[in-house]
Amino acid sequence: MGEPLRSVNLDEATRGIYIDFEGGGPVRRSFLGIWWQHDDGNPAYRIDLLDTVLWPLADIDHDSYRQHFACADLTDTLQELKTRAKAEERLVFAYSEYENRMIEDHLGNCSLNDWWQENLVDGRKVAKRWKTGKNKKSKQQIVFPPKEGQTTQNHSLQNFLRLIDYHVPTDYSVGVVATALDLVRTELQSTTEATLSDEAAHAWKQAVMHNLHDCLGLRKLMIRCGTDKPRVPEKDPSAIDELKRLLDGS
Repeated sequence: MGEPLRSVNLDEATRGIYIDFEGGGPVRRSFLGIWWQHDDGNPAYRIDLLDTVLWPLADIDHDSYRQHFACADLTDTLQELKTRAKAEERLVFAYSEYENRMIEDHLGNCSLNDWWQENLVDGRKVAKRWKTGKNKKSKQQIVFPPKEGQTTQNHSLQNFLRLIDYHVPTDYSVGVVATALDLVRTELQSTTEATLSDEAAHAWKQAVMHNLHDCLGLRKLMIRCGTDKPRVPEKDPSAIDELKRLLDGS
């Protein structure tokens, strides 16, 4: 297994594929949110529905997010993302080691899992290294408050997003997903109709928008890290010139 990547450059962050699992209750992997930007500048956002109970959501005509949903098998999704990442020379990012644990738990001991364990970039490690670098250069230290009952800093995605002024609406913030998914699953299991009540539809929107903000917020954080503390091979002048061009916006 290679050395985990702890810093990125601006191009890697901008072109990255960002993933985020959501789950709750009896299903730890209900869906996987996937976001990336095509090289023509157009964004792509997809929700792969991993929990079969949620598959009817792909057929709800009135749902404004329907075009993003796909009934999926996680192994197929992971293989597809690996293929895209390699073919298009993109990094794949998740906020912490949680996604890799979910992937390893699903795949077990196989070559596909080996690739993911070696190549998925842990955004929290990148952000912590960036924060440490900023603290070394500034008299005003960035210190995150610990969780209740703990003494170490809480390096949560939410704390980093507040640091870079990325705003997440309260309706889509931490803690909404598990309850929302439980409500949606209960309703889908109790009917054969391809529809949701207003309450369940709102809950589903909360889960989707929370996931989207996790992906977009992490991307903005990685772009900030890539701008302020980039990873550039010291002996590769062409890479340094390219980074300068990106930073200058030329």
